[in-house]
Amino acid sequence: MDKVVIEQFKKNFLEILLGLEESDGQFLPASREGDEVDLVSAEKDNQMDLRLKARNAIYLKKVRKSLQKIEDGTFGECENCGVEITFNRLSARPTAALCIQCKEAEEKEENQLIHKNRNSVKVGRNLPIESIDKNFKSDETGTSNFKVSHMDYQDIVT
Repeated sequence: MDKVVIEQFKKNFLEILLGLEESDGQFLPASREGDEVDLVSAEKDNQMDLRLKARNAIYLKKVRKSLQKIEDGTFGECENCGVEITFNRLSARPTAALCIQCKEAEEKEENQLIHKNRNSVKVGRNLPIESIDKNFKSDETGTSNFKVSHMDYQDIVT
């Protein structure tokens, strides 16, 4: 990759780093005044703020890693296969560590793992109807200790 392009990425990373680090310390705790709606609203705002700060922390880590790669001379190389990451990909996602082929393969693998885990949970599970004892009798009050949750009901229906 051209040195001028790499220097531009470095300049952009430094600007991002400076901007995110400056805004990182700004946290306003929820006010404990007002009615219940105000308290809930303030708490939701705090939760959103914390989520954004967590996302920014992850992004800052990626930006720092990219700056280190620029210093090491490995910026723009795929960490998996070593092929040069295209300029278009780096323009869209400057902190990209994988070329598009490796990233697609990684996402496909993650997707298969997620679907495998979802299916394995359902396969080994007994549905409530199957787990009822044939000799089941209700107690004296006419109630039973057998409960069907919403999720179990959905599984039976589908």
